[in-house]
Amino acid sequence: MLRLGVVVLLFLSLMVFLGFARASSARARPVQHTCGLTDRQFLTVYDLQLQAVGMYGTDYMNGDAKAQDAISAAKEAAIAVRSSAPFDPTLQTVKHLAPPMFLEFGKAVKLRAAGKDASPAMYRAYSLSARVRDVLTEAQPKLTQLGCDVSDVL
Repeated sequence: MLRLGVVVLLFLSLMVFLGFARASSARARPVQHTCGLTDRQFLTVYDLQLQAVGMYGTDYMNGDAKAQDAISAAKEAAIAVRSSAPFDPTLQTVKHLAPPMFLEFGKAVKLRAAGKDASPAMYRAYSLSARVRDVLTEAQPKLTQLGCDVSDVL
């Protein structure tokens, strides 16, 4: 009889816990955006790295740069973005997604230079890029209102 009481108590505790968990997730708070100095600095760093990787990638594809140049630019971009410290939650998400995006691009260039199939790595890079774009597009109105223009990195 004691075992049945313990099982019932555990079951009721689980139901209460799940009820609270569901209630707290239903009341999700809206994202509180910021646009401080570190947020603006992150946007500048991210924009510069996008331009650098894009330039070296284009030059590589046109035969004007070596694969290693594009790979190095991608690695440096990942390091630079990781080193930034945005406070805004959206920009923190971008900080989380951008380094693997750059590194996957570098991996694709390396594979292509070796004569191997680069499409899986490019697909991952483009998928991450699309996710970054979606996150920034959603936050753009509020960030722009606060003084952080993200249109350059979209």
